[in-house]
Amino acid sequence: MNSTVSGSALRRTTSAIAAIAALAVVATGCTAETEAPTSPSPTVSPSPEPFTDEQLNADYASDRTVDYVPILAGFETLQSTYPDVLDENLAMTLKINASATESEEEGAIVDEYGDISYTMGDALGEHLGALYQDAVDEGRLPKTTALIHKDGGRAQSESTNPAKEYFNYPRPYKVAPDQVVYRDKKGGDAYESTSGSYPSGHTNQAYWQGTLLATLLPELADEILARTSESGNYRVVMAMHYPLDIIGGRMMGQAAIAKRWSDPEFRDLLEEASDELHDVLEADCGEPLEECIADDTPYMDHDEAADIYRERLTYGFDQVGQAGVPMDVPDVAAALLISSHPDLTKQERIEVLELTAIDSGYPLDLSVHSTASWQRIDLSAAMMADVTVDEEGDVHI
Repeated sequence: MNSTVSGSALRRTTSAIAAIAALAVVATGCTAETEAPTSPSPTVSPSPEPFTDEQLNADYASDRTVDYVPILAGFETLQSTYPDVLDENLAMTLKINASATESEEEGAIVDEYGDISYTMGDALGEHLGALYQDAVDEGRLPKTTALIHKDGGRAQSESTNPAKEYFNYPRPYKVAPDQVVYRDKKGGDAYESTSGSYPSGHTNQAYWQGTLLATLLPELADEILARTSESGNYRVVMAMHYPLDIIGGRMMGQAAIAKRWSDPEFRDLLEEASDELHDVLEADCGEPLEECIADDTPYMDHDEAADIYRERLTYGFDQVGQAGVPMDVPDVAAALLISSHPDLTKQERIEVLELTAIDSGYPLDLSVHSTASWQRIDLSAAMMADVTVDEEGDVHI
C-alpha cells in the first residue's frame, strides 16, 4: 500500500481537534460532566507564556557564524565571464523601477521602514492577517515575536555586511543616478546607504522572517513566500537593488533558517512558537484554522502565488550555465520541510526538494561546481507538495 503525506494535513487535524476541545472548556466553563449552555459563548483568546530567559539566552549550535560568501560566489563568475548578464541586471532594475505602480511604491516604503515580519501579515489573508497583527500588537504572540521580530529576533540571520564588503558591487541608484525614479517617503533616508548592493540585506531579512513564518504556519506557506518575494521585489522597485541582489538575499535568508530548523535544541523553540501561533489564531478566529483559511479572502490565489514565487527564483534571466545538472540539495535544507511534511524522513525531504527544484544553469547557480545549490530550491513548491512514498520507498510528487 502506498503512503501519502499531504503537507501539514496531520498537523492541521491534530491542531483543530485540540483547539475545539480547548475552546469548549474556555468558552463554556464546562467539563465533560457539566451540561453545556444552549447559546454559544464568546471565544476567549489564550494568553501564552513567553520563552524563559534561559531558553532565549542559551547557546545553540545554530548560533555559529556562517560564511555565506561561498554560496553567493556565482556572482564572481558573472563579473568575470558574463558581463552582459550584469548589463541586463541593471536594465531590468530600471524597467521595474520606472514601471512600478503607486501601490507597489507604497508597499516598498512600508517594507523599507517597517518590521517585515509584521507588515507581511497580509499574506495570511484579509481576516487572519488582521488577527495576526492584532495579536502581535497586544503582546499575545510572545514566543513567535521573540523569534521573528526585526530587531534582535532570536532566529535572525547573520548580517549581509561581510558579503557586501567582499563583492563590493555598487547599487543601481549609484550607477545610474539620472535614470532612477526615486521612491521614498517624505523626509526618508533610504538613499543614504553607503553599503554595497550584493546581496540585498533587506531581502535577506525578508526571507529569514518570511521563511520562518511559512515554516511556523505551513498551511499558508505558498502565500507567505509569495509575499516574501514581493518584499524582495520592492527593493528593485526602489532601485535600491538589482534582481540578482534579491536572488542572493533569498539564498542567504533561507539558508539561515534551515540552520535553525536543523538544530534539534533550537527546533524546540520553533515548535513552541508554531503551537502558540496556531492556538492564538484559531482562538481569535473562533474555528479550526483550516476552516478559517477556507472562509477568508486570500492574499493571492494559490496558483498565482506559486507562479510568482517561482518566476522570482530567476527573474527571467536566461541560463548561462549547463542545463540538466542533477540537483545537489544542501543537506541542511531538508530541515525546512519538517513542519510541512513531518512524516517524511530526512532523505525523503531531500528528494522532495530535488523533485521541485528549478533547472540548473541560471545566474548564481553553482551546480556545475558540484556545490549544493541554494539558488535552485523552490521552497514554496516543496512545502505545498502532495507527496507519495511507494512500497519501494520512492518519492513521488
